[in-house]
Amino acid sequence: MIKKAAIAIVALLVLLTVAGFFWARSILATDTVRTALAAQISAAIGQPVTIRSISAGIYPRVTVILEGVAIGQPARIQAETLRLGTDFRALLSRRIVHGTVRLDKARVELPLPPLGSPGTPSTGTATGGWPVEIVSIDDVLLNDVQVVSGGRTLRGDIEAIPHGNGLTLRKVSLKAEDTNINATGEITDLAGPAGAIDLKAGTLNLDRLLTFLAEFSSGFGTPGRAGSRQASGPTAGKAMDVTLTLNADRATMGTLALERLTGKARVTREGVSVDPVEFGLFGGQYKGSLAVSLADALTLRLRAALSNIDVAAATAFAGSPGTITGRLSGRVDLTGSGTDFSKIVDRTRGTARVDIKDGIVKNLGLVRTVVIATSMRSDAQPQSAGSSNDEHFSQLGATLAIANGSARTNDLLFESPDVTLKAAGSVQLNGSAIDLKGNVQLSEALSQQAGRDLYRYTQEQGRVTLPATVTGSAQSPAVRIDMGAAATRAMKNKLNEEATKAINKALGNIFK
Repeated sequence: MIKKAAIAIVALLVLLTVAGFFWARSILATDTVRTALAAQISAAIGQPVTIRSISAGIYPRVTVILEGVAIGQPARIQAETLRLGTDFRALLSRRIVHGTVRLDKARVELPLPPLGSPGTPSTGTATGGWPVEIVSIDDVLLNDVQVVSGGRTLRGDIEAIPHGNGLTLRKVSLKAEDTNINATGEITDLAGPAGAIDLKAGTLNLDRLLTFLAEFSSGFGTPGRAGSRQASGPTAGKAMDVTLTLNADRATMGTLALERLTGKARVTREGVSVDPVEFGLFGGQYKGSLAVSLADALTLRLRAALSNIDVAAATAFAGSPGTITGRLSGRVDLTGSGTDFSKIVDRTRGTARVDIKDGIVKNLGLVRTVVIATSMRSDAQPQSAGSSNDEHFSQLGATLAIANGSARTNDLLFESPDVTLKAAGSVQLNGSAIDLKGNVQLSEALSQQAGRDLYRYTQEQGRVTLPATVTGSAQSPAVRIDMGAAATRAMKNKLNEEATKAINKALGNIFK
């Protein structure tokens, strides 16, 4: 008896399930419902929506299954399947309340079409009600979504909770060939968009990120590098203002490698500003701010303090390997523009203060040149310098004005145990040309080794001082002592000395 009752109950459940399935299909899986849902989604986002086919299911929830969903004209947002799940009461009320949206194998191509805030549908409530009405959505799940930008594809999953005009990003996990990105956050206004996102990555390509932001923002009426345009529909006047908290183990900017990047970025119509930002650079540290415009020509603004930068690594990156070593600290305030990061260096302008400690300038031969010039012997060598033309220094500093690929200075100071150089002039940033002019001072020890008359007539503050020029390139610098100017100075000093003696002698005779 119990067995028969169990069989009857199971049969009843099966019958109810089958009946429910066909009832759900008769109510939800119709062309009228398909058209109505497309119209409601279109009104909500301000773009045309097409749905190829519709079906329905009842397990584990009542679900409307939309196949071949496309948004935009041409379609830039597509999904193979959109599942709209709701409670069983939807079959009775024909209202989808606390629904769940799941998109499988969605594809998003940037730049987005101009998405907008909710509009007013042309049919439906105004003419007697929708056959099925979307009232509220609690969850949006994108499974195996592809985000395509500039020929590159990010693939992953997104979970969001809509509310009001915005949504909560509960989970974003995207992967590309060289990076994994995870994010959470809050979008307070989709029409801007506006909100805050916490973004973490193993490796972050800043150039691609900026391209992504530019193309993404262009869909909301924001000028972008991919093609500037301004929304004239429901998004017009909406202010884009998204804050990104960045945290990456590694990052790249063009071909420049950065380590342990952290910062807070603000994305607006004008561009992206990251303040503060901190990252490892050439074994040292960059702390300050970074701003990038999203216009057709990329504009980069750097304002920061630099510390402990490996100068050998930095000059090798700039195209002048094996020219100088040491550790650099300083401050920079630079602005550059170009079509990408690799083109910015030649069009950079601004100021910098740099101080390098405990390094070597390769092939400078400064001391050797001075000793040869003052001794008039080509085989002369300073006792402390050995036979190498490499010049060790304890301090090398300058205040720089940078423009057109060149750095100019009026206060270059080179200090070493044997010699001090104070000069003014210019250096090409790529190391191809040097043009400096100033004075060289020998150390007290080397000054004492110079000839007596040379010391008497060229010394300043007890040290032999000679006019010098540094020309050539970073790979092959050339130091020359202006012996003509040195002789002129010596003659002046001799005349001053003789005049002083004459005056002293005359005064001595008077008093005597």
